[in-house]
Amino acid sequence: MHEVEPLAFIQKSGEILYPADSRTALSRRIAPIVFEAWEMENVYQQALSMNIPSISSYQNLLQYNRHMLAARYDQSGQFTFVTWEFNHDQTGVTLGHYFHRNAYSQAKEDFMLRSGLLDERKWFRSDQLTLLHAALLYRSIHDHDLRYGERQEVEQLLNQIEERLPAAPAEASPDLRKDRLCLSPERR
Repeated sequence: MHEVEPLAFIQKSGEILYPADSRTALSRRIAPIVFEAWEMENVYQQALSMNIPSISSYQNLLQYNRHMLAARYDQSGQFTFVTWEFNHDQTGVTLGHYFHRNAYSQAKEDFMLRSGLLDERKWFRSDQLTLLHAALLYRSIHDHDLRYGERQEVEQLLNQIEERLPAAPAEASPDLRKDRLCLSPERR
């Protein structure tokens, strides 16, 4: 609930119903949260049990290149995720990176980087994307010499970054977002 009126109604099927007048930034953030919660739960339910006694309370979600992403459902109603590296004969694990309180996105990102599925040199962290977003947003508003095609490319990059980040930086600075959207084509 937000203030007095609900932002959305989430059905047992996962469908999200919005009140007719809910076009707020907060209501747009509901779908990704619901999707991630459903994904966490479904992946956990389908995961394999661990065959290593010392970590048997975890479920093996993903495994690649001697690395594993595992999860445990805690007594507090939260998931704890961990990425481990297997020892040479896969009878034990080491070098765990733990992610508490349902930090699923961070755990998946860590797994992809540690296992080699993603090249760290070609990956932007959330803080780096936030900085890039701010720089591009500033340029789109203040660089009056940008040609139309360049401005379109900057807008496309801004949209891609906003889709990638959990909390879009533009929502944190609505005045800048308004300025960006209110620029007329002549001013662009």
